[in-house]
Amino acid sequence: MLAATAVMVSASFAGAGTATAAPRLTVNTSWYQANHSVVAYLYADGDYAGYVNWNANPVGTDPGDALRAKDDAADGWGVKGTVTDTGWIIREASTQGHTSPYTTPWQTGNLDEDRRLYLDVCLVKGSERVCSYDLPIWS
Repeated sequence: MLAATAVMVSASFAGAGTATAAPRLTVNTSWYQANHSVVAYLYADGDYAGYVNWNANPVGTDPGDALRAKDDAADGWGVKGTVTDTGWIIREASTQGHTSPYTTPWQTGNLDEDRRLYLDVCLVKGSERVCSYDLPIWS
């Protein structure tokens, strides 16, 4: 019993040295549709990682009241976007679990016009997340 415990303890110490720190997230935004829609470009430690796109109104073949995410970096981190309203999740799009490059389908559904919402954008890996919260958007 004591030998088994010693093996488990040393295995946990061996794994501790291989962990990498979460990246520092920076976000650049590009607004359109009278500042109702946005593409939030995510950078992990200064390197482009992907984007989250909120589209308030239809543009060409792209739907309105729609959210999607794209992971462009094969770095082990996924890209996730969440649209909320006073704590309620309205839309969510995540590339987690998919091989990069990957773009999610549009997450859609009709919303009341001119509704103030918030966009959270994150880099995600397993249960880890590095986020920028509460970017104000409109439906």
